[in-house]
Amino acid sequence: MAENGTGNGAGTRADNGSTGAGRRVVVGIDGSAPSRAALRWAVGQAALTGATVHAVAAWEPPSLHGWLVPLPEDDFERTAMRTLTAEVDEVVGRDRPVPVEEILLLGHPAEVLLELAEGADLLVLGSRGRGTFARTLLGSVSTRCAAHASCPVVIVRADGTTAAPSRPPAATAGEGEPAVRTTKDWQLSLHLVEEHDTTRVHAVLDAEGTVLHSDAYARRNPLDDPAPAVGDEFAVGRALIDLGHQLLRAGTRHATGPAEE
Repeated sequence: MAENGTGNGAGTRADNGSTGAGRRVVVGIDGSAPSRAALRWAVGQAALTGATVHAVAAWEPPSLHGWLVPLPEDDFERTAMRTLTAEVDEVVGRDRPVPVEEILLLGHPAEVLLELAEGADLLVLGSRGRGTFARTLLGSVSTRCAAHASCPVVIVRADGTTAAPSRPPAATAGEGEPAVRTTKDWQLSLHLVEEHDTTRVHAVLDAEGTVLHSDAYARRNPLDDPAPAVGDEFAVGRALIDLGHQLLRAGTRHATGPAEE
């Protein structure tokens, strides 16, 4: 049974029992192998503790970042819901061994997960296990959740083993001074479109209200073998370089501007 909400793009599907109260294990779902491993681990943990599993997926319409696509935004929501349901059915099975609630919400994945994890026993996330370059770009959800979640966070690798979540180091202070740490969250979104031998990137950086945009592309030499990942890295790198130049120009203006109005 599935229910699709209206207005905020939310949808849920609950199975095998009430999910409104009691112990909860929240797990992030995105259709990847690490996500399936995280869901499998979360179900096992819930079976041991008598908790309900909240399988949570988030989606954002391309128009939110200025992209114009020839598909209605409802199609993206339905696709996200199908991905969520298919993953739960594949990993857990239709005969649920524990109560499972499928939750689809409109919003940034980290924000959605952090909100739903309030008051939960655990927040479980899959580890991408990528190289340094991709981890820097794609690991923001797990990093942000590990740093700001109000409950314990478990990171599960694709092979089912767990890893300790990374947290920012504690701030230090001089003798007799209180420790002070200021945390800021800048949101970086990268949208890649691969078409034939060209990769196009639209980058959006939200620096706490100051939004910067950059577009870049990379084109493969027709004589080279297809290597989409290489095109991705070149295109993303060029977009990030442009964003870096914009940030340096903005910083220069602020540093050399009048100190007082």
